Amino acid sequence: MAKNLDKSRLRKFYSPVHITNLSNGLRVVTEESSSPLVCTSLFTKAGSRFENENNNGIAYFVEHLAYQGFTSMSNYALQDAIRNGGSKMSAFTSRDHQVFSAVGLKESIKLNISLLAQIICQIDLSECMIESQKQQLCFEAIENDNNSRLVLFDYLHQTAFQETPLAQTVMGLSRNFCRFDIRDICSYFYHNYRPHRMTLATSGGVSHGAVVEYAENYFNVIKESDTKVINFGPKRYTGSSIVYRNDALPVAHVAIAVEAPGYNSPEYLPLLLASCLNDSWERTQGGGDRHGSFLARAASTSSLCEKFESFYIAYHDVGLWGVYFVGTNDLDDMVYNIQKDWMNTCTSVQKTDVDRASQLLKFKLAKNVEGVVKSSYDIGLQMMYTSSRRNLCQIYQDLSSITVERLRDVAFKYLYDKCPVVAAVGPTETLPDYNGIRSGMYWLRL
Repeated sequence: MAKNLDKSRLRKFYSPVHITNLSNGLRVVTEESSSPLVCTSLFTKAGSRFENENNNGIAYFVEHLAYQGFTSMSNYALQDAIRNGGSKMSAFTSRDHQVFSAVGLKESIKLNISLLAQIICQIDLSECMIESQKQQLCFEAIENDNNSRLVLFDYLHQTAFQETPLAQTVMGLSRNFCRFDIRDICSYFYHNYRPHRMTLATSGGVSHGAVVEYAENYFNVIKESDTKVINFGPKRYTGSSIVYRNDALPVAHVAIAVEAPGYNSPEYLPLLLASCLNDSWERTQGGGDRHGSFLARAASTSSLCEKFESFYIAYHDVGLWGVYFVGTNDLDDMVYNIQKDWMNTCTSVQKTDVDRASQLLKFKLAKNVEGVVKSSYDIGLQMMYTSSRRNLCQIYQDLSSITVERLRDVAFKYLYDKCPVVAAVGPTETLPDYNGIRSGMYWLRL
């Protein structure tokens, strides 16, 4: 990728975004392109962050009910309509947002929007449907417990955000979803699936006017809420650790992170750039000492781990920034090299490293809006967090303005001498204790 992108050439790769607020408060956002496909995503501020200990997991339960049928359409009729329309439906739930998506030809946009509206207005809450999904969730819970990576990041949130809603898992506890009934679900719908909490994001070959017309027709039954204040709950961060030692597992999964700002922060982009200084590596890549990343060179030449990847999990107003790795016998050496690299970032990162990370981040950002599906998700996510949509050209300009000094200052603010959170699952005998890891978050300098 060229170091200095021509703005006029870059503008060819995005279309202007049109935004309309319906009479009931639902926000409709459309990016029109020449694609024959259209992806429409309904975003809502729902998830484990908006749940309590008694109904934790109910948003994930709703996700499972979404495409099982409606009061006006049986499951068979729904599947038949989706198949005949050539559409594909999907759903996703995180800690602070939930997405229902429909992808199909532009001729099926009316059908897709009507189906998304029926999820909110006419979802099937019959007793037999609820009981069948409870059984399905029991099987999923067992599968998730065997997924070490998933368990690890749940532990990471539990220890980082102790006694706050962000500590809760997305799936919730089995004792919760086994007793959900129609009253619990209706109550959650009433408080969380309201127009002012939702965004309908569309990307593809359809006009904004058509999307607004269909949305007005199908979503107008949802009445405007009297109370529009959204309570995100506390976000208290606690430096701590959770280590589940299980020597029966073949490898250890470890994550070490620090508190980071949320998606809305002006320091989000510099920290996202900092995460690309090392990005990711796995043993199958090879390369020896010819990697640009210090951590990749150390892991490759000294066999410190099987793989690692940097991550930045950003929510509305808080986040976690760190490194996840999988290893066996050299966990202490891997942690040492991770912290050594972090301290280098805080004090002595070089312009060549920043330029390399910047090019990698530009590539990743471009991949994030590739195609109508990813573009629709990007539109919805930005609208949910910032109430606006910034295109690649604008983000690239901000990225190019980040200097080495700016990156060092932000890294020093959030990394240097800060209490980390640590989570580990597996044979963790060689993992240092928390006090040892905490002491590696600063250098004794003259």
